[in-house]
Amino acid sequence: MKTTLISIGNIILIILILLLYTSLWHYIGKKGSKILFYEKSSSKIYWTIFWFVAFSFILAAILRSTISVNNKLIGGLTTVGAVSMALFFYLIILFPLTDLMKFIFNKFGYRGTLRNYLSMFYGRGISIFIVVLIIFCFGFWHANNQSVTNYKLSINKKAGNIKTLNVVMVSDVHMGIMVRENGLNKMVNSINKLKPDIVFFCGDMVDESTPKGLEVYFGEKFKNIKSKYGVYDITGNHEYAGNVGETINYMKRAGVKVLQDEVVKVNDSFYVVGRNDAASGKKVKPLNEILKNVDKSLPVIELNHRPVALDEAEKNGVDLQLSGHTHEGQIFPFNLVTKLAFKDDYGYLKEGKFNLIVTSGYGTWGPPIRIGTKGEIVNIKVKFVK
Repeated sequence: MKTTLISIGNIILIILILLLYTSLWHYIGKKGSKILFYEKSSSKIYWTIFWFVAFSFILAAILRSTISVNNKLIGGLTTVGAVSMALFFYLIILFPLTDLMKFIFNKFGYRGTLRNYLSMFYGRGISIFIVVLIIFCFGFWHANNQSVTNYKLSINKKAGNIKTLNVVMVSDVHMGIMVRENGLNKMVNSINKLKPDIVFFCGDMVDESTPKGLEVYFGEKFKNIKSKYGVYDITGNHEYAGNVGETINYMKRAGVKVLQDEVVKVNDSFYVVGRNDAASGKKVKPLNEILKNVDKSLPVIELNHRPVALDEAEKNGVDLQLSGHTHEGQIFPFNLVTKLAFKDDYGYLKEGKFNLIVTSGYGTWGPPIRIGTKGEIVNIKVKFVK
């Protein structure tokens, strides 16, 4: 009975969300219709194309669950959907704001010069579409021009004969819509330029939109990464939206060591712990169980896709946790949401002997833009002192 109630509740919630989604898109559609057709009735062709674009992201998700993701039609539909979501997000912010201003002016009978200038700029709404298009173009360019973010930190432990460790960290690549073959070539070249001692992939390297051909490609391309102590990978939540087993196999084929709730000792000098993501559906092992045979006098580096369980990490002697997942919101103002959701949604946090670095990620998910955040590779210079 309880399960039935939950199912009915989920169905009702989905229906309400779809109604809201449809209503908001209809609002945008009416704005576009007024620009294109002025006072005339908009055509059926317009609304057919409009609703196809509006639901393309959802339609692509449905088709991916029933048809192979390698289908080029689904790939194209996913791209159209991602672009439309980016445009929709800012249109649904700016149009209501301008409508609110018009309502206030009309309510209070304001007829001043400011209103005239604003009316000329608004131009039946075409200026809003132009502004959003400019925002999209900048966000798309910004998302495609990743940078290197540098950190320096000290760990108060000896690491055998290793005095310093040059770490390169990459997370949330989301291969598919934005990062394809050329993007992977660029990423690998950027990693190698940093001359890393060790490379960490912190999850969501692929997602539900990643075609198999691209997985085959990275299975070969990642062999070119040059690193003294190897390349290590963990799964994020999005790997489990696809065929996680295949993804792991391609990683292993590339010589990448995939850690799932396990720990390895590197060069008899330090430990790397890889946590499994909760999205796996399996019970995540407690950290103290994973570390039960670890010599805590040596440095311990934990890879956890999400910047969570910080108290658990500190309590169990982790010296440095590396995380991603948040994208730092990816699109303003979602960065305000991630700041509320996580103790540290981006950057460096130090509490006692515990260090945390959260990256905003390399690629994008959904809208192929970044506004107010950046795509990055993280380079960490770790110094071991005792």
